[in-house]
Amino acid sequence: MAIHTEWKCPACGAFLAMEDVNMAADMVLCRSCNKISKFSEIVQEERDEEILDSIPRRMSVTKTARGLEITYKKPKGAGLFLLMFSIFWNSVTCVALFAVRKEMSCENLFGLLFLIPFVLVGAGTFAGAFYVLFGRMTLILTPSRGELFRGVGNLGRRQHFLLEKDSRISIEESSIRRNHGTLYKIVVEQPGGKPFEFCTGIEEAEARQYIAALLRQMRE
Repeated sequence: MAIHTEWKCPACGAFLAMEDVNMAADMVLCRSCNKISKFSEIVQEERDEEILDSIPRRMSVTKTARGLEITYKKPKGAGLFLLMFSIFWNSVTCVALFAVRKEMSCENLFGLLFLIPFVLVGAGTFAGAFYVLFGRMTLILTPSRGELFRGVGNLGRRQHFLLEKDSRISIEESSIRRNHGTLYKIVVEQPGGKPFEFCTGIEEAEARQYIAALLRQMRE
């Protein structure tokens, strides 16, 4: 595979000479405009252009009056599995509840209390199945700003964040583990100090890279 040795200055568009690149310091000097830039950011910009050439599966990108809208939906297979499991679990729990309620006594009261965790698990798995099947994650991006929505229909949580020109946007490991693996998150540097983190529910690396590339393009 050929090694890419031609890079352009982000300020003036002139080609950069390799002898002007200091990889150890992550800097490059453009002799045309005398601007010093971060070499890693120039490399990332070209990678982002390649990433944005194709939209990943389960993701749609549309231009609306509010801005660029990116919607991601989870794979339905996991939702169907959760739905079948919740139906089975709740059926068994309902049978146990009716059996305990036939005769009211102190022992039956203890049995009802014992079944509360099982009822909560059943409700939680059903809610999770409903969200996976019908929920969505939507990003609405405008220059320098973003809005994240997670929910079903119009019911859900909305969060706002900033996309400043020099803000760092990266994909990092999260503290969440699933199936003996680590989930990743997108981290957006914020002017207030605390970064904005999201996307731990997106397991596809291509989808995470696509979103991060779009965020970097919308910085202003």
